[in-house]
Amino acid sequence: MSRQRFLELTDQLIAQGDQLVADPDWNLFRLWLLNSDELLERVWGRMDRYHLAWLNVGRDSAPPGSELDEEGNRRFMKEVSRGKLAVLRTMREAVARQGWTLLSDDEPEENDTGGTQP
Repeated sequence: MSRQRFLELTDQLIAQGDQLVADPDWNLFRLWLLNSDELLERVWGRMDRYHLAWLNVGRDSAPPGSELDEEGNRRFMKEVSRGKLAVLRTMREAVARQGWTLLSDDEPEENDTGGTQP
């Protein structure tokens, strides 16, 4: 994947994440998480390499296993989206400033879709 393509895909994910914070939607949230995880894994490695603090993102004060009401679901989606957006913005800034060894500075090949989104 090219550096340019990574930055474009990250910008798209950031815009979608901002929209989710403003107006949470469960199906769009799930798709966004899958797409962002796929991009981050492709460039940075599997999720188990991230800081363990990420595992606490979205944990509500309710006891484990409790059902969330609609407002609780909205809070959960917003909190997780904010946390993931912070990761995306940080990684985007690092690549924009310093590049990344796993990304080329070449233009993407025609058949390289970047893997996550059309």
